[in-house]
Amino acid sequence: MTRLRAATREPHEALHRAALLAPLQAPRLEAARYGRILARFDAFLTVAETQVLIPADPWLARQGFARASRRPALAADLADLARAGVTPTADPPAPPAIALPSGPGAALGVLYVTEGSRLGGRGLARHLAGALPAPVAGATRFLGSPEVDLATHWRRVGAVIDTAGRDPGHAAAALEAARRAFALLHHWFDERP
Repeated sequence: MTRLRAATREPHEALHRAALLAPLQAPRLEAARYGRILARFDAFLTVAETQVLIPADPWLARQGFARASRRPALAADLADLARAGVTPTADPPAPPAIALPSGPGAALGVLYVTEGSRLGGRGLARHLAGALPAPVAGATRFLGSPEVDLATHWRRVGAVIDTAGRDPGHAAAALEAARRAFALLHHWFDERP
């Protein structure tokens, strides 16, 4: 996992500066803008899960890792927003030209990106509880992952990545997939709202 972290440090840090994500750290955040952010996360996860993670779930299970989709929490947050009258769409500027690779090694790289976002998401969720309008302040399940012991979960993620990543082919595929996953996230988030 150290190699993945080092290889993706730059795109990861750049993502934190993406135009559409910057408002997540503002003192106040409009529900509509937050909804748009969540809709884009949903669009990214749809691609990541359908193209890479769901097909690799049986292989991940054989490695001792049972992956759980984060999309149900995201759907619950979007439903909270809809009840408050906010119906966001993902509406990217153009269809993504970035294809995610598939296979076990690629799944390790995409898993690193999708599960790693839980770590920063917990802090953002705490902040957003006070930054969002009261009717939607609880719509932070996706970012906060309240049902997950993050320390234990991240150790499990690291263990499967490190163990399966000993295979040079898996390691190379993981690096490429993580880079592409970050590029795909940039596609969804690095534009002017």
